[in-house]
Amino acid sequence: MTAKSPIQDPRIKNSKHLLRELAEQRGLAGLLHGDATASFGERYRMRQQLDEAARQKNLETIIRQAHELCGSDVGGEPDPDWLSHFLSLAENIRHAAMQQFWASILSREIAQPGRCSVQALTCLRRMTQKDALLLQKASALSCHFGDDNLRLFLGYRQKGLWQGLRQQKLSPGKYRLPYAGLMQLFELGLLHQTELESGELNTANPLTLILGERRLQLSPRRRGIRLLYYRFTGIGNELATLMTEAAPKEYITDVLELLAPLGQLEQAESSA
Repeated sequence: MTAKSPIQDPRIKNSKHLLRELAEQRGLAGLLHGDATASFGERYRMRQQLDEAARQKNLETIIRQAHELCGSDVGGEPDPDWLSHFLSLAENIRHAAMQQFWASILSREIAQPGRCSVQALTCLRRMTQKDALLLQKASALSCHFGDDNLRLFLGYRQKGLWQGLRQQKLSPGKYRLPYAGLMQLFELGLLHQTELESGELNTANPLTLILGERRLQLSPRRRGIRLLYYRFTGIGNELATLMTEAAPKEYITDVLELLAPLGQLEQAESSA
């Protein structure tokens, strides 16, 4: 008795079927059908029409989503050259999640013109959805101290007269940002590849550390403490500030536990 083959899920498509579908969507399936009556020139013009229609759909989708994100606050008109660059770059964005991100950039630019540079848009156009998700993870783990430049906090290094060199570090991979992801952010020019350290923390002057929604003050007990971090590039800083993912609670807890032995750590008053 011949065994019955398992019933295949109709949603699962083999590679031939997928390639045929993709080719038909892009107007490139003429030779696959074998009996195409239109000439190559005619099929080329049809493909151009499909591409232009897709670009129009992409832009209209982004504009509609941006309109939904705009509020009732007074806005400003974006620089016309910036808007031209935005439209020329955004017209080929087909992925729904990336369209939503481009829409958020446009809505914010209308609310506050000059927030996102053309250079940042050009970099974003080269990014895939996976790249954007990596940047979103890095942004959620970012902090800043001393200035408004975002930093990916790693830990601290302490050099004492009697204790020698002591170092404590977090692993970004624990918070879904593996080292391979960091390497990708380096290659995209969003993070500086060199691990940096801050100046020595001043025991007489508390350090204000802004971590997500938390504004903390660290008053070191001893000298010789330096914080370790990766610094976002200028473009990386621009794009990361547009991300909205909150810092993982586990990450906040781990940072607080790591910093607690260094000195007094308390909630700082808002500067607003």
